[in-house]
Amino acid sequence: MELQAYADLFEIEEHMWWYQGRRRVCFDLLDRHLEGRCDLDILDVGCGTGLNVSLLRRYGRAQGVDMSEEALKFCRLRGVHEVTLHLAEELPFTDQSFELVTAFDVIEHIEDDRNALLEFRRLLRPRGWLLVYTPALPWLYNDHDRKVHHKRRYLKGELREKLEEAGFEIVHLSYVNLFILPVVLAARAAFKIFPREHAEMEVPREPLNTLFAKLCEWESTLVNSVGLPYGMTLVALARLRPE
Repeated sequence: MELQAYADLFEIEEHMWWYQGRRRVCFDLLDRHLEGRCDLDILDVGCGTGLNVSLLRRYGRAQGVDMSEEALKFCRLRGVHEVTLHLAEELPFTDQSFELVTAFDVIEHIEDDRNALLEFRRLLRPRGWLLVYTPALPWLYNDHDRKVHHKRRYLKGELREKLEEAGFEIVHLSYVNLFILPVVLAARAAFKIFPREHAEMEVPREPLNTLFAKLCEWESTLVNSVGLPYGMTLVALARLRPE
């Protein structure tokens, strides 16, 4: 990501509807399937400014890696010090070091995402867990994706195929952010007429931010039960296949 994006993220991550919705979906999913575990060894790949590392501590011993020293500065400012500077495809940990690996909006940044998934597999203990959250729908790729260095957006079948090829079995896979999609499309159309730098990293004025967060909250129940057939994002929870 551009350096300014980390400063923006640090300022808005706790309050913006998008990140609130992501946390609701992902942590509800983990709560459901980890069944009260609080003793796991956890790695957050692409930890950004460190908020998710701090939240993952509810499940055990969490640490993070990121490719940006700027991101790690914000982690430490947040009080998260168990972070190191590494590429997601070349992680320094020994085989089977973790029971849970998370990648919140990470694999879309990696040129060789298949190799990254194999690296995640290497780090996991038998029957270990992998949580992936990533942008969906290639037709939505726009200037914001380019500015934050996204290589791609995924379709559900593509993500499933890549996870299974890497040795994972899918526990849950769903699109996310269907309800908000019309609003985002309308906003993108408006930004084309009235362009603003980093507009997609701004917190909407109230009561819109709260309304959008509520939409995500209502949607999360469907995402994590029956799943959604379409949406701007994908969430996948997978486990290593038994050998």
